[in-house]
Amino acid sequence: MASPIQIVLNPENYEEARDAGGGGGHKDFFAHRNAEFAKHKAALISQIDTISGVLSAQAQGDVGFVKVILRREAWAKSHRPVGSLFRSDRTPVVGGGDLGVMIVEARPGALREVSAQIEKAETHTAMRFNESKQRDEPHPTARKSETGAIDRIELYGPSDRRSFSVEEAVAWLSMPATGGSYQVELFEALPPRSEWDRLDAGQRRLVESFLAGFSQLERGLTVERLPNHRNKHPLLSVRLDQSSDQPVLQLTGSTVSERRRELAPFSPDTARHARLLTFLDNHPLVRRIELPGIVVRASQPANAVARARPTDIALPVRDSRRTHPRIGIIDGGISDALSDWVIDRWDILADEDADLAHGTFIGGLAAVGGALNGVEICPEPDGAELVDVAVFPNERKAGAFASYYPEGLPQFFDEMETAVSDARARHGVRFFNMSLNILQPAAPDRYSPHAARLDHIAESNNAIMFISAGNIQPQDLRAEWPVDATVALANLATARNDSLLTPAESARNVAVAALNPPGVGGCVPFAPTRYSRRGPGLRAGVKPDLAHIGGAGSPHPELGHGLFSILPDGTIVDGCGTSYAAPLAAKTAAVLDHAIEGEVSRETLIGLMVHHAEMPVPLQSPELAPIARHMVGFGLPPSADRILETGDHSITLVFASRIQRDQQINFRFPWPASLVGPGGKCRGRAKITLVSTPPLDARFGSEFVRVNINATLQQEKAKGGWKGQLEPLYLPSKREAPAIEAERIEYDLKWSPVKVLAKTFPRGVGASSNWRLFVDYLTRAGEVMPEEGVPFTAIVAISDPDSEQPVFNDMRQSLQALGTKIADIRTAARITPRV
Repeated sequence: MASPIQIVLNPENYEEARDAGGGGGHKDFFAHRNAEFAKHKAALISQIDTISGVLSAQAQGDVGFVKVILRREAWAKSHRPVGSLFRSDRTPVVGGGDLGVMIVEARPGALREVSAQIEKAETHTAMRFNESKQRDEPHPTARKSETGAIDRIELYGPSDRRSFSVEEAVAWLSMPATGGSYQVELFEALPPRSEWDRLDAGQRRLVESFLAGFSQLERGLTVERLPNHRNKHPLLSVRLDQSSDQPVLQLTGSTVSERRRELAPFSPDTARHARLLTFLDNHPLVRRIELPGIVVRASQPANAVARARPTDIALPVRDSRRTHPRIGIIDGGISDALSDWVIDRWDILADEDADLAHGTFIGGLAAVGGALNGVEICPEPDGAELVDVAVFPNERKAGAFASYYPEGLPQFFDEMETAVSDARARHGVRFFNMSLNILQPAAPDRYSPHAARLDHIAESNNAIMFISAGNIQPQDLRAEWPVDATVALANLATARNDSLLTPAESARNVAVAALNPPGVGGCVPFAPTRYSRRGPGLRAGVKPDLAHIGGAGSPHPELGHGLFSILPDGTIVDGCGTSYAAPLAAKTAAVLDHAIEGEVSRETLIGLMVHHAEMPVPLQSPELAPIARHMVGFGLPPSADRILETGDHSITLVFASRIQRDQQINFRFPWPASLVGPGGKCRGRAKITLVSTPPLDARFGSEFVRVNINATLQQEKAKGGWKGQLEPLYLPSKREAPAIEAERIEYDLKWSPVKVLAKTFPRGVGASSNWRLFVDYLTRAGEVMPEEGVPFTAIVAISDPDSEQPVFNDMRQSLQALGTKIADIRTAARITPRV
């Protein structure tokens, strides 16, 4: 008998005052290594003296930016050197880079104060008796602990700002689709001229020298502020052209999105670019100089008519008497072959600039993929109402993209945002397939402006974008996935240029990788395709999120790529690409949403798919555990029907709420009675999935997630207190010692918006049937929990692996007896504001 997912209707009853905790005492990173610490102190003081000298002689004033690089074991918030050394009133933290890299604003005087504090740090190892452990332990001062936490201190310099040559820049920017502009990220926003009187001498010199540097770069220069949807993250567009106009500096007025004037031809003068880049490389205010990305499709359909598939299939017809799931297709247009399923079009493309093949193939998979491929590939029922968001012109037509978006990606995202907002307002569309990528690899230490912009679009529309992970270039394709795990690892070790493309590192949306289809000879069914790019993207988190069938990368002589849809003329055709995996995942989300009354939160929808996703069989080998998540994320999601209903031998609870400042969630419940043995031992399998929407700040690089929401499933201990009994899904081996911060980030997914933990207890665990779901939060050093709190959804599943005991009824009855209000998630919107 099917048992529906249950949602807790009164989550507010389980809120309580937060136990902030102490974070432990100071750690001595050089305990009993006194001579080494003395050398370390001297090295840091020397580094600071050198930096102070550079800043004192700096033509742009004495304000600079400094990298404080922490040793790996000091990445935790409690070890950050901000209490005694780099205090906020002395050297404010303004950003970060890779994990454990703090960037501070500094001046010579402030650095001398830091140096003096380091000098005062005791060289000897102070000891104190620990009463609880009954032994002597190192007990350093804050100065020594913080000094020991630092590995080295460096001035932020030209090599941090740019990673391409002048020649590479000119060649890239000469392509019309780029818009021809550098993207320049600053450490601080430029204040309006009317507010310069509020700046001190150092700050004013920094701003004046920056503007003066542009003015001295002769004619044909345009500098404009890019649309900024994240506070305190200033981005500029800088373009050299062939005009004779004086430099145009539009830094605090209208944005690019508001301006629509004809651009002068791009200047390919290498000498001019060299002068511009030298100025930007050496100005302290500049954080990063980037080349703009180019939008590319993540696949192209095959041109040959599919073999071994009947061409006389009657495509399903839309029944206008009932509603269907709705999906927006952001692409180059959908042909009239699917007009029955297209309910609206946002089409800015002239007929000669449209390329309908890609969007039609995607639309066909979403609307009628089941009829063409069967339920093993397309598990959802056929039928999806489509909104055609035709904003991407034919990429094979020279100059087409530039003719619509002369200023490049910012204009493209503006158009996309307007179209998404319109589809959301007019038709309630919340799921958008975007099988487009930016031709830039996702960096492990940088949350790209493209991902940030896409996240803003999704969050402001309460929508979810399904993004392709990206396709590997033909010259870099991996070998087909082998049956042998050792060979698979060897192939991955030699693969090159196969990392995730932006904006697939998006934190608010879902990136989808591609799997081989079943039934196609020459490829392992449900293994990662040879063309699908891999994560991790940013270091904190799992990317891609999910995987789905994308067509085989090596065509079969009869079945082709083994994934079928239609061409613009209605012809059935085969194709492959991560482009075609994304709409299958989007379809499941849309069907889930359609089956649940009311508006379901983004966190719950993503959580349901992640929670029920399964690791494909070819990746279940223990040897592949360390790399599996980089290939397919949390796995292949099942159909919406399978997600929403389980059997009598398990129960799935959804806890959708919002954690507020100074609060925590403490949801106590008894383990299912039928799974409790003698002495209170609890057996079974438990799994918890947490999806949250924490504040983000791109200035902090790998540490861009600013609040960590954590959820644990804990069992009461015999002598009091609680013990977490689950383990991270991707923990490579059992840990014996307490994990350091670096391990918690990589394996426990600390700071990731999506977390999954699970464990099976075949012989029982603990000595109590009392359990709790415990949700708390941790902010970054210097960060404050938002006033509105952080929305989250925690999904808890408890089951009997032997499929014998009545777990669903046990849990439902015991929860109701305790006053917990639960209901079928599909109808819960009638009685609760948040699902």
